[in-house]
Amino acid sequence: MEFGSEVGWSELLLGMSMFTLMLGMGLTLQGDDFRRIATSPRATLVGTVLQLLVMPIVGIAIARFFGLSPVLSSGIVVLAACPGGMFSNMMVHLAKGNTALSVTLTATATLVTLLTLPLWVQFSLSLFAVDGTAPLDMPVIDTALRLGMLTVLPIAIGMGSRVRWPELAGREQRLTWIGVIGIVVAVTMQAVERPALPIDEMLASIPPALAFAVAAMVIGVAIPLLVRIPPRETITIAVEMVVKNTLLGMVLVGQTLEFEAILPILAFGIFQIPGGLLLLVGWRTLEKRGVLTPAAD
Repeated sequence: MEFGSEVGWSELLLGMSMFTLMLGMGLTLQGDDFRRIATSPRATLVGTVLQLLVMPIVGIAIARFFGLSPVLSSGIVVLAACPGGMFSNMMVHLAKGNTALSVTLTATATLVTLLTLPLWVQFSLSLFAVDGTAPLDMPVIDTALRLGMLTVLPIAIGMGSRVRWPELAGREQRLTWIGVIGIVVAVTMQAVERPALPIDEMLASIPPALAFAVAAMVIGVAIPLLVRIPPRETITIAVEMVVKNTLLGMVLVGQTLEFEAILPILAFGIFQIPGGLLLLVGWRTLEKRGVLTPAAD
C-alpha cells in the first residue's frame, strides 16, 4: 500500500482496532507508571535502549545474514523496532516478576516508538533497496503522526478517562480482545484479497524470526546482568524484549507497506510466547534452587 492511496476496509479496520487496543492499555496506566522511571531509572533506561535501539540493529544484521528480500527485511526491522506488549505484562505478573517495571517499560517504549519506529523502517527501506531500483519510501513525519493517533492519543484518552471514571478500568480486558480480534480479522482480509498466498516467503521468514527470538532472549538477559541489574529486573527486561507488541507492527505494515512485510512478524508470533515462558520458567527454577536471590513478594 502506498501513502496517499485510498484507504480500504482492511486498513480502516486495522486503525480502529489498534486505537481500541491502545485505549484499553491507557485504562490500565496511571501517572505512577511514568513517575516510576525516576525511582528505577537504570533498569528502565537499559530496557528501553535495548528494545528501541539495540534490537533494530540486530534485526538488520539478521536480515542481512539470511539474505532476505527488501520487503521481508523491512518486516524484520518493523518487528525488531516494536516495543513490548501487554501480554508481557501479564506473563511477568503471573510469574511474580517485576510487574511495575514491565508496565513502565511497555508504556514508555510505546510512546517513544512513534518516533523511532518510522526512522528505523525508513532506514531499512533505503538500506535493503535492490541495486538499480528506487527504494521504497516511508514519510517519517506522516508515519509518526499516524502512529501517534493510533497509540499516544488513545493511551492519553484512556488514562484521562480512568482518572475521571475509575470504574472504566474494568473495561480494559473487553477492549483489548475487541482490538486483537479486529486486527486478526483485518490481516486475514488482506491475505484473502491476494491472488496467491506467499507460502515460500512465509517459510523463508521462519528461520530469521527464530534467530531474532533467540537473540532477544540472550541479549535481554546478558546485557542487564553485565551492568549489574538484579535478576528479577533482568528477566523482566528480557521478557519485554521477546514478547513484543507484534499487533502494532502488523498494523503499521498493513497500512503502509506491502503485505509480504507482515510475514516475519507472523512467523515471530510462533516463538515469542514460548520464548517468554522459557525465560520465566528458567528464572523461577534457578531461584528455587538457590542459584539466584529470591524475589521479594
